[in-house]
Amino acid sequence: LAINLLDINFGKIWPIIFVIIGLGFYAPILIAPQARPALAALFIPGTVLLGLGAIFFYNVIFNDWGAWAYIWALIPASVGIGLILAARIGSWGSQVQTAGRWMALISGAVFSLMAMFFGSRNFGAIGPIGLILVGAWLLFRSMPRSNPV
Repeated sequence: LAINLLDINFGKIWPIIFVIIGLGFYAPILIAPQARPALAALFIPGTVLLGLGAIFFYNVIFNDWGAWAYIWALIPASVGIGLILAARIGSWGSQVQTAGRWMALISGAVFSLMAMFFGSRNFGAIGPIGLILVGAWLLFRSMPRSNPV
């Protein structure tokens, strides 16, 4: 109804369907705080749908449908982020959070490498920037820490 009344071009905003359904999975968790631990698993499909909505919005806005050659690698990252959120809210333990972090990290790394080699102008710099950030992080972690006396 809003699309017809406001004369909105549905061809440009159809990914909003994924975002709305994803937020629908988040809604029970936000509405019923006492049931959050039992509903925590809803974060996983909700985050996947939000991730798909973001990917489809990118495709529609930049008309870059060829990006699916490598952008699909971000879908496991959304599963990992959903696992991290669900494990925190549902008190599932640190092992599930660690698995979610590794899923997101590996998925992001695969996406970065594939975008670096196969990416369009929009994503061609992601791989080198990611390598620089990882190198800076490793350098920072290897610096000796001073122990206050």
